[in-house]
Amino acid sequence: MKPIKYLPLACLFLGLNLEAQITITSDDMYNQPGEYYRSYVNQPPALLQRFPVTVAGKLGESGGPNFWDFTDGPTDEVFRYDYVEKATSIVFNDFPEASLAERSYRESKPNDVSWIMFDDVENLGRKVFGFWIINAQFDDPSNRFTLPIVDFPAEINYGDTWTTTAEYQNSLLGIPAIYNEVQSFEADAYGFIELPELGVFECLRINSLKDFSVAIDFNGTATFTNVERQFTRIYYWLVPGKGIAAQIVSEPSGNPVAEQFNLASMFQRTFETNKEEKNAGCLEAAAVTGLDIVHQPNLVRLKWDEADCAQNYRVQFSTSGLGVEDWTDLSPTPYTDTFFIDTNVNKARVKIYRVLSERN
Repeated sequence: MKPIKYLPLACLFLGLNLEAQITITSDDMYNQPGEYYRSYVNQPPALLQRFPVTVAGKLGESGGPNFWDFTDGPTDEVFRYDYVEKATSIVFNDFPEASLAERSYRESKPNDVSWIMFDDVENLGRKVFGFWIINAQFDDPSNRFTLPIVDFPAEINYGDTWTTTAEYQNSLLGIPAIYNEVQSFEADAYGFIELPELGVFECLRINSLKDFSVAIDFNGTATFTNVERQFTRIYYWLVPGKGIAAQIVSEPSGNPVAEQFNLASMFQRTFETNKEEKNAGCLEAAAVTGLDIVHQPNLVRLKWDEADCAQNYRVQFSTSGLGVEDWTDLSPTPYTDTFFIDTNVNKARVKIYRVLSERN
């Protein structure tokens, strides 16, 4: 049980609930210029050769809590990911809407660079406009999405699902092509992950299936013929303050890949980063302040200031007293907003409100 200290209209929650599922927000993802991380990864596929790695027993099960021990794994290559702000360059010139970019490369081949062009949008998430890569598949390294996608929303909770559809056009040896990627996501598991050189952290696992297809205009008549379709299953492990801390990508298949598989085309594990969890070093949540309660016909509106180190809030009411057993939850769990509207108003009785700050 969490130790609790009661304060007027506020409360502190300490300790760790091993059964709780964490919430991942934009603050936990890499979206600030100067941030970076480095990851161990197996040898990536070459043009005519693949180097899959065994991941039997590594994937875990849906639900939780799980424990993923990723201290052991391939170390053939080290990938580095840097986050850079908008600048005058050939890459950003092709993506004027993007304010940030993820630049990644193998440290053994530092000139072989790829870019993801995005913007971090408040209350929306990572809005991706496309990617830039010098690759034998594309005549033009710039791949702009017809419409941007939000691949990682601003808030992700256990059980959340979402889907993205990315379409972009390019050409191969002068032949026009349309590429389409439909990717479904589900936060289907939670628990703890142990990373090499970093330690043990709470995490959410994202179970994703990508459906990739290509259509070619062979005759130059703007009539496109489907020539390829393949599926991959991708698992992401998201950690507070460390974003995508690990990834496992299945081998491609002509059919949807099962949730359990033995061979992966990529197994990536973060071992170094300069990013820290928001409010790193906090031991407890500060008390809620600035609570404003406004009564209107048929509703009561509560609003308060963001509490330092708080990860969640709990809105409660009482109609009988201020004892421990007198309070009833109003807000869902977890609740991260700093406002709440109560529409269950009975003019014939007195209702006392309080807001508790909470740190798991």
